[in-house]
Amino acid sequence: MNKKRLILAVKILVAFAVFGWVGRVLIKLWHEIPQHQWELNYLLLVLAGICYVVAYIPAAIYWRYAMQTLGQQPGIYESFRAYYIGHLGKYVPGKVWVLFIRSGLLNRKKTKISTAAVSIFIETMTMMAVGAFIAALMVLLWFRNIEHSNWLTLCALIALIGTVLPILPPVFHFVAKKCRIELEGLRFKTLAVGWVLNIPVWMMLGVSLWLTMLGFGMKSESVFTELPYCTMAISFSVVLGFASMIPAGFGVRGLAMSIILIPFFALHPIGTIDSSTMADVIVTAHRIISILAELTVSAMLAVKTRSE
Repeated sequence: MNKKRLILAVKILVAFAVFGWVGRVLIKLWHEIPQHQWELNYLLLVLAGICYVVAYIPAAIYWRYAMQTLGQQPGIYESFRAYYIGHLGKYVPGKVWVLFIRSGLLNRKKTKISTAAVSIFIETMTMMAVGAFIAALMVLLWFRNIEHSNWLTLCALIALIGTVLPILPPVFHFVAKKCRIELEGLRFKTLAVGWVLNIPVWMMLGVSLWLTMLGFGMKSESVFTELPYCTMAISFSVVLGFASMIPAGFGVRGLAMSIILIPFFALHPIGTIDSSTMADVIVTAHRIISILAELTVSAMLAVKTRSE
């Protein structure tokens, strides 16, 4: 067996392993939804999945931009393909899977693996920093009176500091120099571009969560209140899940979002279901929708390659 066939065989095995593990996660989540006669609007639930996928387009653009600022020349299609398929790695134990999948799908003649790894770190930390900022801002501007608002703000600000500090150019280049890594190109302009591109990411994720609620029968009363709340809920929970270092933030992310959504459903009840149960249902349902959306897009991109 020559080297190319061996590499292809390894990639196929990794793909089956990742898809199998994510499928196992889906089945587990499905069994967590309480039995009830739900009146589902499948169109809205499909739109929620589409919004979830579309939300990450600006993040994928920023990842390619980060690689370019570090002196690499990845293709447009291969960058998007690697970014979306790489998302599945977050569901598998071991934080290196995202790095392994993304870098493995890039053209090594155009992009060094080491630089790709650094760019993933920059892109991820920037996204989490923006999410933490939005979570704190939403609480301070709209939802000061909700339960645990002070703790939510404090946690978001701590997460903001923890994610911004490592990628500040002076800190980043100092650490890189100490580690004897030759990297140039990261500037404050790079981070500014990342912030501009990641704001719509979190907004669209909030829309995805909101559509999931509507798909389960919630009657919308005030979009201008509901969407900020959904954006705050998903940004805070994802950032906290990321900080936990647990694969895909399982447990931590769901618990945080559920706690935030309980007072929301107390004011926006769905049928006769209590707010605590409804919060758990929406958290689980949105997770299932997001995973299905990622699986669908990843499967489409996995079988389609393009030379650039």
